[in-house]
Amino acid sequence: MMKRSRSEDSYSAMIIQCCGFCGSSDSQIIKTTSRDELLAEYKQMYGLSFPQAILASNFAFDVVTTHKCRKCGTRSYCPNVVGDSLFYDYLSRHLRWYYPKDRWEFQIVAEILDKEKPQLFLEVGCGDGHFLKLARERGHEGHGSEINARSIETLKSQGFQVSTALDRDIQERQYDAVVMFQVLEHLVDPFSFVKSIIPHVRSQGLIIVSTPVTPSCCASIACPCLALPPHHQWMPTTLGHKMLAERFGLMCEGIIYDPPDPFQLVYGLRKGLGWLRFLLDRYESVVWRAARVMLKGAKTLGYDWANVGHTVLVVSRKV
Repeated sequence: MMKRSRSEDSYSAMIIQCCGFCGSSDSQIIKTTSRDELLAEYKQMYGLSFPQAILASNFAFDVVTTHKCRKCGTRSYCPNVVGDSLFYDYLSRHLRWYYPKDRWEFQIVAEILDKEKPQLFLEVGCGDGHFLKLARERGHEGHGSEINARSIETLKSQGFQVSTALDRDIQERQYDAVVMFQVLEHLVDPFSFVKSIIPHVRSQGLIIVSTPVTPSCCASIACPCLALPPHHQWMPTTLGHKMLAERFGLMCEGIIYDPPDPFQLVYGLRKGLGWLRFLLDRYESVVWRAARVMLKGAKTLGYDWANVGHTVLVVSRKV
């Protein structure tokens, strides 16, 4: 995100920031979302009305501007308001799917660990520990880091070593693999964070990352409120991920996308039709069939976003 003249959005001009993936400082503003619009969407789409304590600490802004990097296409958001533990605890309590027990990436990464046979791996942002448990069942020892205090205490009671950050015990170790599911998009400075991780990965060790990606059904049809601050700070592209790996001299060994989901199209229709939402609720089965037809048509016409559901999984190796 580049510094802007006074003639441009003055609120965005308060922050000077390079792209956290490719490092470019050349970007353009492509959208502005007010705080009221953001909170209304949380209410409309998820039924969430945040208590005052969370509003005060996580939504203390008037607008969010969306910026697009001209070099790699990654989107960033201003201001950089990062959700606190209260915010994430509230989401996990009210959105039962927030920490899914079985992401599509879990089985893929578990199979990679089966092949690599690491002595020890680290999961950054381990949530409720669903992947740590899956890996342990398959014979892999893993540590975790997480900001949700409730999740940390639960996992510790189950015998996992989990910390609130990369504490001394973790920093003094080296890992054969580091995995991060849906983490980098939450960070103000993903480049510096990955830089801090790399010294703790053994030579020939793996760094496995999944994030939302654009273009995709999610980002191209209806960018949800959860894609903006205080939840997310970035919406990367595949090119952005490749350039991030190149900046650290990592070898990118694989890029995998999750399958497209008609849910993203239905979300876009519900969000876009506003007061006509009741029609979608009344004719829900018809809407889902229409979404599947639209998705199939978009694939036939060659739209890139129609081949990706939400997430990209990037597998890199330290050389």
